[in-house]
Amino acid sequence: MINAFPWDTAPRYLIRDRDQIYGGYFSQCVTGLGIEQVLTAPRSPWQSPYVERVIGSIRRECLDHVIVLNEQHLRRLLREYVDYNHACRTFGDRPIRP
Repeated sequence: MINAFPWDTAPRYLIRDRDQIYGGYFSQCVTGLGIEQVLTAPRSPWQSPYVERVIGSIRRECLDHVIVLNEQHLRRLLREYVDYNHACRTFGDRPIRP
């Protein structure tokens, strides 16, 4: 977690949901990096619309059509999906880059 933000570029805030996957250790690490956590309201996916849109698109357009065999296979599928998304799909007059 310490190497997550090189050159002192840690964000000021972390907006996250209330999923139980974020335990005490995660919260301690985030606080130790000087990041303030902002929790979305329970069962309110519209409070993080960009993430919800990306996850939904990946599920509908990529993962619903295959059986993922292992982590390496998932990473390859996601890499190919991102490459396709950036190279072949149109977003107005130019592709969106991360």
